[in-house]
Amino acid sequence: MKNDISVKTVDDILRKFFPSSCDKVAQAMEYSVFSGGKRIRPMLLLATAQAVGGSINDGAKTLAAALEYIHTYSLIHDDLPCMDNDDLRRGKRSCHMQYGEACAVLAGDALLNLAVEVCFGGPIEDKRYSEACKYLFAMSGVNGMIHGQSLDLFTETKNVDDANEVALHKTGDLLRAAIVCGALCGGAREEEIAIFDRIAIKLGVCYQVIDDMLDSSKCEKSFLDVMGERDLKEYAQNLTHDIAELIKRLPYDMSFISEIAAGNLTRTK
Repeated sequence: MKNDISVKTVDDILRKFFPSSCDKVAQAMEYSVFSGGKRIRPMLLLATAQAVGGSINDGAKTLAAALEYIHTYSLIHDDLPCMDNDDLRRGKRSCHMQYGEACAVLAGDALLNLAVEVCFGGPIEDKRYSEACKYLFAMSGVNGMIHGQSLDLFTETKNVDDANEVALHKTGDLLRAAIVCGALCGGAREEEIAIFDRIAIKLGVCYQVIDDMLDSSKCEKSFLDVMGERDLKEYAQNLTHDIAELIKRLPYDMSFISEIAAGNLTRTK
């Protein structure tokens, strides 16, 4: 399948739903949303919807925007002094460094609320779309991404299972939201949804494995606490192989996921 979904495609969708207000909080929101980034999550959602359904419908576009707003809010809050205390994000001053802590908190809160508003403005009467909305907020909520942040902040990484659990929720759950919501919008069958979810879980964990290896001097908790670098590379390769095997079980051209999984092994940032 020829994938013509680009960062510009996503940015155009994000602009469509973005509020017109220009107060300080709105400026901080815009600064953070449009500060760069690879847009992997919304691109995965759109590409999966296209692969399954043959086109990108309005529901998929709406969910892609909501997903990126949620992702950006999580980055704003993650950078705060009370969390990871990062001064830079995507090569620029992080939101709280640019606009102050109070404004950054409000900007993150506002982006989460915007995600909800955007979702309610979509084709909510469509059962598959409403199911995808529910899944998106489940994966970003107290049993999803926020649970991952909690594990990262308040628990020890004692073994590989602990590291997997953090990675699954902190990084993997938004990737699960991307791929599963895309599959739902495209009309995938229930048994196919389960395969898409397994692919996303392995991709999310593998993505965090590579992140930890690239940020070995920065990460306070990581896979490197419980595995050597050589074993970790092998683990990432095995996860990528598993993804390829799962893709073979689907009747769709999922080459875009194969490319992301393979590229993850060799990325440098």
